[in-house]
Amino acid sequence: MAGNRSRGARKRHVTIEDLARHLNISKATVSLALNNSSLVADETRRRVTAAAEQFGYRPNYFGARLSRGKSDMIGLYILGGTEAQCNWMLPSSWMFYHPILKAVSEELSKHGYRFNLEVVSVEQAIKEGVISSVIQEGSLDGMLLVVQDDIDYSFLDIVEERQFPFVALNAKVSETISSVKIDNALGASTAVGHLLERGHRTIALLSGPEKDSNASDRLKGFRDAILEAGLEWNPSLVYYGDWKRESGWRGAEAFLQLEDRPTAIFCANDHMAIGAMQMLEQAGLKVPQDVSLIGFDDTELCQVVVPRLTTVRQPVGLMGELGAKAVLQQIDAESFEVTHINLEPELIVRESTAYVNR
Repeated sequence: MAGNRSRGARKRHVTIEDLARHLNISKATVSLALNNSSLVADETRRRVTAAAEQFGYRPNYFGARLSRGKSDMIGLYILGGTEAQCNWMLPSSWMFYHPILKAVSEELSKHGYRFNLEVVSVEQAIKEGVISSVIQEGSLDGMLLVVQDDIDYSFLDIVEERQFPFVALNAKVSETISSVKIDNALGASTAVGHLLERGHRTIALLSGPEKDSNASDRLKGFRDAILEAGLEWNPSLVYYGDWKRESGWRGAEAFLQLEDRPTAIFCANDHMAIGAMQMLEQAGLKVPQDVSLIGFDDTELCQVVVPRLTTVRQPVGLMGELGAKAVLQQIDAESFEVTHINLEPELIVRESTAYVNR
Protein backbone atom coordinates (compact mmCIF):
# COMPACT_ATOMS: atom_id res chain seq x y z
CA MET A 1 0.00 0.00 0.00
CA ALA A 2 1.42 3.35 -1.00
CA GLY A 3 0.28 6.72 0.26
CA ASN A 4 1.34 10.33 0.33
CA ARG A 5 0.00 13.55 1.74
CA SER A 6 0.28 17.24 1.07
CA ARG A 7 -1.33 20.42 2.26
CA GLY A 8 -4.29 21.26 0.09
CA ALA A 9 -4.24 25.02 0.73
CA ARG A 10 -2.00 26.23 -2.07
CA LYS A 11 -3.33 29.75 -2.15
CA ARG A 12 -4.53 32.05 0.59
CA HIS A 13 -8.30 32.21 0.90
CA VAL A 14 -10.14 35.40 1.81
CA THR A 15 -11.47 35.14 5.36
CA ILE A 16 -14.21 36.83 7.38
CA GLU A 17 -11.43 38.65 9.23
CA ASP A 18 -10.17 40.10 5.93
CA LEU A 19 -13.64 41.38 5.07
CA ALA A 20 -14.09 42.86 8.55
CA ARG A 21 -10.76 44.69 8.32
CA HIS A 22 -11.58 46.03 4.85
CA LEU A 23 -15.04 47.27 5.92
CA ASN A 24 -13.88 48.43 9.36
CA ILE A 25 -16.58 46.44 11.15
CA SER A 26 -16.49 43.46 13.52
CA LYS A 27 -16.11 39.84 12.39
CA ALA A 28 -19.37 39.05 14.16
CA THR A 29 -21.20 41.63 12.04
CA VAL A 30 -19.69 40.23 8.84
CA SER A 31 -20.70 36.70 9.83
CA LEU A 32 -24.26 37.77 10.65
CA ALA A 33 -24.53 39.66 7.36
CA LEU A 34 -23.30 36.67 5.34
CA ASN A 35 -25.90 34.51 7.07
CA ASN A 36 -28.60 37.06 6.20
CA SER A 37 -29.37 37.85 9.85
CA SER A 38 -32.13 40.34 10.61
CA LEU A 39 -29.87 41.80 13.29
CA VAL A 40 -27.81 43.53 10.60
CA ALA A 41 -28.95 46.67 8.79
CA ASP A 42 -29.78 46.29 5.11
CA GLU A 43 -27.06 48.75 4.05
CA THR A 44 -24.41 46.88 6.05
CA ARG A 45 -25.55 43.58 4.61
CA ARG A 46 -25.24 45.00 1.09
CA ARG A 47 -21.72 46.29 1.80
CA VAL A 48 -20.62 42.93 3.18
CA THR A 49 -22.14 41.01 0.26
CA ALA A 50 -20.50 43.34 -2.28
CA ALA A 51 -17.10 43.00 -0.60
CA ALA A 52 -17.44 39.19 -0.46
CA GLU A 53 -18.14 39.10 -4.20
CA GLN A 54 -15.35 41.57 -4.98
CA PHE A 55 -12.67 39.61 -3.13
CA GLY A 56 -13.97 36.13 -4.01
CA TYR A 57 -14.85 35.10 -0.47
CA ARG A 58 -16.04 31.51 -0.09
CA PRO A 59 -17.39 30.17 3.22
CA ASN A 60 -15.01 27.71 4.88
CA TYR A 61 -16.60 24.41 5.84
CA PHE A 62 -15.08 24.40 9.30
CA GLY A 63 -16.18 27.93 10.05
CA ALA A 64 -19.71 27.24 8.85
CA ARG A 65 -19.82 24.11 10.94
CA LEU A 66 -19.36 26.18 14.11
CA SER A 67 -22.61 27.99 13.39
CA ARG A 68 -24.76 25.16 12.05
CA GLY A 69 -23.45 22.23 14.10
CA LYS A 70 -23.11 18.72 12.68
CA SER A 71 -25.52 16.76 10.56
CA ASP A 72 -23.77 13.42 11.24
CA MET A 73 -24.46 12.62 7.59
CA ILE A 74 -21.90 11.74 4.93
CA GLY A 75 -22.77 11.77 1.24
CA LEU A 76 -21.76 8.64 -0.68
CA TYR A 77 -22.06 9.49 -4.35
CA ILE A 78 -21.48 7.07 -7.23
CA LEU A 79 -20.56 8.91 -10.41
CA GLY A 80 -20.47 7.36 -13.84
CA GLY A 81 -22.02 6.89 -17.26
CA THR A 82 -24.91 8.80 -18.78
CA GLU A 83 -28.45 9.33 -17.58
CA ALA A 84 -29.63 6.89 -20.28
CA GLN A 85 -27.06 4.23 -19.45
CA CYS A 86 -25.23 4.19 -16.13
CA ASN A 87 -22.53 1.51 -15.99
CA TRP A 88 -22.97 1.28 -12.23
CA MET A 89 -26.25 -0.54 -12.88
CA LEU A 90 -24.46 -3.47 -14.51
CA PRO A 91 -24.51 -6.72 -12.51
CA SER A 92 -20.71 -6.86 -12.76
CA SER A 93 -20.39 -3.38 -11.25
CA TRP A 94 -22.61 -4.10 -8.28
CA MET A 95 -20.89 -7.40 -7.56
CA PHE A 96 -17.60 -5.51 -7.51
CA TYR A 97 -18.59 -2.36 -5.63
CA HIS A 98 -20.91 -3.86 -3.04
CA PRO A 99 -17.91 -4.48 -0.69
CA ILE A 100 -17.08 -0.76 -0.92
CA LEU A 101 -20.57 0.28 0.19
CA LYS A 102 -20.58 -2.30 2.97
CA ALA A 103 -17.18 -1.18 4.30
CA VAL A 104 -18.14 2.52 4.19
CA SER A 105 -21.39 1.83 6.02
CA GLU A 106 -19.67 -0.19 8.75
CA GLU A 107 -16.90 2.35 9.30
CA LEU A 108 -19.24 5.34 9.46
CA SER A 109 -21.60 3.52 11.82
CA LYS A 110 -18.75 2.97 14.29
CA HIS A 111 -18.47 6.75 14.63
CA GLY A 112 -22.17 7.57 14.76
CA TYR A 113 -22.47 8.68 11.13
CA ARG A 114 -24.98 7.71 8.47
CA PHE A 115 -24.54 8.00 4.73
CA ASN A 116 -26.83 9.20 1.97
CA LEU A 117 -26.34 7.13 -1.22
CA GLU A 118 -26.85 8.76 -4.63
CA VAL A 119 -26.06 7.57 -8.16
CA VAL A 120 -25.21 10.54 -10.39
CA SER A 121 -24.49 10.64 -14.12
CA VAL A 122 -21.60 12.61 -15.58
CA GLU A 123 -24.04 15.06 -17.18
CA GLN A 124 -25.76 15.72 -13.86
CA ALA A 125 -22.43 16.38 -12.16
CA ILE A 126 -20.93 18.63 -14.85
CA LYS A 127 -23.87 20.40 -16.51
CA GLU A 128 -26.36 20.48 -13.65
CA GLY A 129 -23.82 20.87 -10.86
CA VAL A 130 -25.56 18.30 -8.65
CA ILE A 131 -22.52 17.50 -6.49
CA SER A 132 -21.27 21.07 -6.11
CA SER A 133 -24.81 22.18 -5.18
CA VAL A 134 -25.01 19.61 -2.40
CA ILE A 135 -21.66 20.78 -1.03
CA GLN A 136 -22.86 24.39 -1.07
CA GLU A 137 -26.10 23.53 0.72
CA GLY A 138 -24.16 22.53 3.83
CA SER A 139 -26.43 19.61 4.70
CA LEU A 140 -23.56 17.10 4.77
CA ASP A 141 -20.54 16.84 7.04
CA GLY A 142 -18.46 15.29 4.26
CA MET A 143 -18.60 13.33 1.02
CA LEU A 144 -17.19 10.20 -0.59
CA LEU A 145 -17.32 10.11 -4.38
CA VAL A 146 -16.83 6.81 -6.21
CA VAL A 147 -15.66 7.54 -9.76
CA GLN A 148 -14.90 5.57 -12.90
CA ASP A 149 -14.91 7.95 -15.88
CA ASP A 150 -11.79 9.54 -17.37
CA ILE A 151 -13.18 13.10 -17.49
CA ASP A 152 -12.40 16.67 -16.45
CA TYR A 153 -13.07 16.90 -12.71
CA SER A 154 -12.75 20.67 -12.45
CA PHE A 155 -16.36 20.79 -11.22
CA LEU A 156 -14.87 19.62 -7.92
CA ASP A 157 -12.80 22.80 -7.48
CA ILE A 158 -15.37 23.80 -4.88
CA VAL A 159 -13.93 21.12 -2.57
CA GLU A 160 -10.69 23.06 -2.10
CA GLU A 161 -12.43 26.45 -2.18
CA ARG A 162 -14.73 25.45 0.67
CA GLN A 163 -12.16 23.17 2.31
CA PHE A 164 -14.90 20.58 2.45
CA PRO A 165 -14.16 17.08 3.83
CA PHE A 166 -14.08 15.00 0.66
CA VAL A 167 -12.44 11.79 -0.58
CA ALA A 168 -12.51 10.33 -4.09
CA LEU A 169 -12.62 6.54 -4.32
CA ASN A 170 -11.35 4.39 -7.20
CA ALA A 171 -9.33 7.15 -8.90
CA LYS A 172 -7.12 10.15 -8.21
CA VAL A 173 -9.06 13.08 -9.63
CA SER A 174 -6.82 15.95 -8.47
CA GLU A 175 -3.64 16.62 -6.53
CA THR A 176 -5.69 18.77 -4.13
CA ILE A 177 -8.46 16.25 -3.41
CA SER A 178 -7.85 13.24 -1.18
CA SER A 179 -8.16 9.83 -2.81
CA VAL A 180 -8.04 6.10 -2.16
CA LYS A 181 -7.57 3.94 -5.23
CA ILE A 182 -6.30 0.58 -6.39
CA ASP A 183 -3.18 0.32 -8.55
CA ASN A 184 -4.87 -1.05 -11.65
CA ALA A 185 -1.74 -0.71 -13.77
CA LEU A 186 0.20 -2.84 -11.29
CA GLY A 187 -2.54 -5.48 -11.33
CA ALA A 188 -2.44 -5.67 -15.12
CA SER A 189 1.35 -5.85 -15.33
CA THR A 190 1.37 -8.58 -12.67
CA ALA A 191 -1.13 -10.60 -14.72
CA VAL A 192 0.99 -10.22 -17.85
CA GLY A 193 4.10 -11.20 -15.90
CA HIS A 194 2.36 -14.40 -14.83
CA LEU A 195 1.66 -15.26 -18.47
CA LEU A 196 5.18 -14.39 -19.58
CA GLU A 197 6.60 -16.70 -16.93
CA ARG A 198 4.57 -19.50 -18.51
CA GLY A 199 6.09 -18.89 -21.92
CA HIS A 200 3.31 -16.90 -23.56
CA ARG A 201 4.49 -14.31 -26.09
CA THR A 202 1.30 -13.60 -28.04
CA ILE A 203 -0.97 -12.14 -25.37
CA ALA A 204 -4.23 -10.32 -26.08
CA LEU A 205 -6.06 -7.77 -23.95
CA LEU A 206 -9.83 -7.77 -23.64
CA SER A 207 -10.12 -4.20 -22.33
CA GLY A 208 -12.95 -2.23 -20.77
CA PRO A 209 -14.41 0.96 -22.35
CA GLU A 210 -11.88 3.49 -23.67
CA LYS A 211 -13.14 6.37 -21.48
CA ASP A 212 -13.18 4.32 -18.29
CA SER A 213 -10.35 5.21 -15.90
CA ASN A 214 -10.02 1.64 -14.57
CA ALA A 215 -9.80 0.26 -18.09
CA SER A 216 -7.28 2.94 -19.12
CA ASP A 217 -5.01 2.13 -16.17
CA ARG A 218 -5.19 -1.59 -16.88
CA LEU A 219 -4.40 -0.95 -20.55
CA LYS A 220 -1.36 1.09 -19.52
CA GLY A 221 -0.12 -1.65 -17.20
CA PHE A 222 -0.65 -4.25 -19.92
CA ARG A 223 1.16 -2.23 -22.57
CA ASP A 224 4.09 -1.37 -20.28
CA ALA A 225 4.56 -5.04 -19.35
CA ILE A 226 4.48 -6.13 -22.99
CA LEU A 227 7.07 -3.53 -24.03
CA GLU A 228 9.31 -4.17 -21.01
CA ALA A 229 9.39 -7.85 -22.01
CA GLY A 230 10.82 -6.81 -25.38
CA LEU A 231 7.70 -7.83 -27.29
CA GLU A 232 6.25 -5.87 -30.20
CA TRP A 233 3.13 -3.83 -29.48
CA ASN A 234 0.27 -5.10 -31.66
CA PRO A 235 -2.97 -3.02 -31.55
CA SER A 236 -4.90 -5.89 -33.15
CA LEU A 237 -4.42 -7.81 -29.91
CA VAL A 238 -6.54 -5.24 -28.03
CA TYR A 239 -10.34 -5.40 -28.05
CA TYR A 240 -12.47 -2.80 -26.23
CA GLY A 241 -15.41 -4.36 -24.44
CA ASP A 242 -18.05 -2.91 -22.13
CA TRP A 243 -17.54 -5.00 -18.95
CA LYS A 244 -20.39 -7.34 -19.99
CA ARG A 245 -20.08 -11.08 -20.60
CA GLU A 246 -21.32 -10.67 -24.18
CA SER A 247 -18.45 -8.35 -25.09
CA GLY A 248 -16.02 -10.97 -23.76
CA TRP A 249 -17.55 -13.42 -26.19
CA ARG A 250 -17.17 -10.96 -29.09
CA GLY A 251 -13.60 -10.11 -28.13
CA ALA A 252 -12.50 -13.74 -28.04
CA GLU A 253 -14.25 -14.33 -31.35
CA ALA A 254 -12.30 -11.41 -32.88
CA PHE A 255 -8.98 -12.75 -31.57
CA LEU A 256 -9.64 -16.16 -33.15
CA GLN A 257 -9.88 -14.48 -36.56
CA LEU A 258 -6.26 -13.28 -36.34
CA GLU A 259 -3.59 -15.05 -38.37
CA ASP A 260 -1.34 -15.20 -35.30
CA ARG A 261 -3.86 -16.15 -32.65
CA PRO A 262 -3.05 -15.33 -29.02
CA THR A 263 -2.09 -18.14 -26.68
CA ALA A 264 -3.37 -16.14 -23.72
CA ILE A 265 -5.98 -13.44 -23.09
CA PHE A 266 -5.91 -10.99 -20.20
CA CYS A 267 -9.45 -9.77 -19.53
CA ALA A 268 -10.06 -6.47 -17.73
CA ASN A 269 -12.87 -7.98 -15.64
CA ASP A 270 -14.19 -11.41 -14.70
CA HIS A 271 -17.50 -11.13 -16.56
CA MET A 272 -15.76 -10.58 -19.90
CA ALA A 273 -13.33 -13.40 -19.09
CA ILE A 274 -16.24 -15.80 -18.59
CA GLY A 275 -17.78 -14.68 -21.90
CA ALA A 276 -14.44 -15.33 -23.59
CA MET A 277 -14.24 -18.76 -21.94
CA GLN A 278 -17.68 -19.69 -23.24
CA MET A 279 -16.82 -18.59 -26.78
CA LEU A 280 -13.54 -20.54 -26.81
CA GLU A 281 -15.37 -23.65 -25.64
CA GLN A 282 -17.92 -23.31 -28.45
CA ALA A 283 -15.05 -22.93 -30.93
CA GLY A 284 -13.68 -26.28 -29.77
CA LEU A 285 -10.73 -24.84 -27.83
CA LYS A 286 -9.81 -25.81 -24.30
CA VAL A 287 -8.88 -23.46 -21.48
CA PRO A 288 -6.04 -23.45 -20.51
CA GLN A 289 -4.58 -26.14 -22.83
CA ASP A 290 -5.18 -24.09 -26.00
CA VAL A 291 -5.70 -20.59 -24.59
CA SER A 292 -4.94 -19.30 -21.09
CA LEU A 293 -7.33 -16.78 -19.53
CA ILE A 294 -6.92 -14.25 -16.71
CA GLY A 295 -9.70 -12.06 -15.32
CA PHE A 296 -9.77 -9.06 -12.99
CA ASP A 297 -11.84 -8.46 -9.79
CA ASP A 298 -11.99 -11.95 -8.22
CA THR A 299 -15.78 -12.09 -8.05
CA GLU A 300 -17.50 -15.23 -6.80
CA LEU A 301 -18.00 -16.34 -10.41
CA CYS A 302 -14.28 -17.14 -10.66
CA GLN A 303 -14.72 -20.24 -8.53
CA VAL A 304 -17.99 -21.35 -10.11
CA VAL A 305 -16.81 -21.69 -13.72
CA VAL A 306 -14.76 -24.65 -14.95
CA PRO A 307 -11.85 -24.32 -15.07
CA ARG A 308 -11.71 -21.93 -12.12
CA LEU A 309 -10.53 -18.52 -13.24
CA THR A 310 -7.12 -17.04 -12.52
CA THR A 311 -7.74 -13.38 -11.72
CA VAL A 312 -6.54 -10.23 -9.99
CA ARG A 313 -8.06 -9.60 -6.58
CA GLN A 314 -8.66 -6.00 -5.55
CA PRO A 315 -8.96 -4.87 -1.92
CA VAL A 316 -12.17 -2.99 -2.64
CA GLY A 317 -13.51 -3.35 0.89
CA LEU A 318 -10.30 -1.87 2.27
CA MET A 319 -10.64 0.99 -0.20
CA GLY A 320 -14.07 1.83 1.20
CA GLU A 321 -12.89 1.52 4.79
CA LEU A 322 -9.87 3.77 4.30
CA GLY A 323 -11.95 6.31 2.36
CA ALA A 324 -14.45 6.54 5.20
CA LYS A 325 -11.66 6.90 7.74
CA ALA A 326 -10.02 9.64 5.67
CA VAL A 327 -13.15 11.78 5.41
CA LEU A 328 -13.84 11.39 9.15
CA GLN A 329 -10.27 12.44 9.92
CA GLN A 330 -10.76 15.58 7.85
CA ILE A 331 -13.92 16.39 9.81
CA ASP A 332 -12.33 15.75 13.21
CA ALA A 333 -9.02 17.46 12.44
CA GLU A 334 -10.71 20.68 11.31
CA SER A 335 -7.97 21.20 8.75
CA PHE A 336 -7.78 20.62 5.02
CA GLU A 337 -5.06 18.01 4.63
CA VAL A 338 -4.85 16.07 1.37
CA THR A 339 -3.85 12.39 1.33
CA HIS A 340 -3.49 9.91 -1.53
CA ILE A 341 -3.49 6.14 -0.95
CA ASN A 342 -2.71 3.59 -3.67
CA LEU A 343 -3.61 -0.02 -2.79
CA GLU A 344 -1.87 -3.03 -4.33
CA PRO A 345 -3.96 -5.80 -5.95
CA GLU A 346 -3.10 -9.50 -5.68
CA LEU A 347 -2.80 -12.16 -8.39
CA ILE A 348 -4.91 -15.25 -7.58
CA VAL A 349 -3.68 -18.24 -9.59
CA ARG A 350 -6.23 -20.94 -10.41
CA GLU A 351 -6.67 -23.44 -13.26
CA SER A 352 -7.37 -21.17 -16.26
CA THR A 353 -3.69 -20.43 -16.98
CA ALA A 354 -1.00 -22.88 -18.02
CA TYR A 355 2.36 -23.04 -19.75
CA VAL A 356 2.18 -22.30 -23.46
CA ASN A 357 1.37 -25.34 -25.58
CA ARG A 358 3.09 -24.34 -28.82
